Amino acid sequence: MEESSSSSSATMLKLTASDYSIWKSRMEGILYCKDLYEPLQLLGQPKEKSDDAWSILNRKFVRQIRQWVDQSVLHHVA
Repeated sequence: MEESSSSSSATMLKLTASDYSIWKSRMEGILYCKDLYEPLQLLGQPKEKSDDAWSILNRKFVRQIRQWVDQSVLHHVA
């Protein structure tokens, strides 16, 4: 199932039980293009980011991922 909520994600597909490898590479690309890559790269909050800034970035990161996870597998995503 495809959605086109924005031009950069027009070809993005929702994660299902059978398409993780394709979904993962596309999701990484979207996260980098939207400057949401820090939570993906880092093990924790960088010292130069305030708690509020990190919290907001992390929420955007999680929201972007959840948008592209099909309901059939959503319960597997922490």
